[in-house]
Amino acid sequence: MRDALAAVTTADTEPLTCEETLEMLALSEVVIRKAGYGRQVMVRAARTAGASWTQVGTALGSSKQAAWEAHNRWADEQV
Repeated sequence: MRDALAAVTTADTEPLTCEETLEMLALSEVVIRKAGYGRQVMVRAARTAGASWTQVGTALGSSKQAAWEAHNRWADEQV
């Protein structure tokens, strides 16, 4: 994805059309959603394996409170 985005601004390639740009935008949104889902599945797996919210937060580069809130927000949206 990074290479594809870099190609958008590289002078030696033709710029993407409006349609191609919108297609890449939609694709990136799907990737972000899937990655977010995978992240929360791994949070659940870590908790099931005995990880504390402090450990989960550290692994995510956030506080335990932020990790807990993000996971609960995601879980509420799944209902």
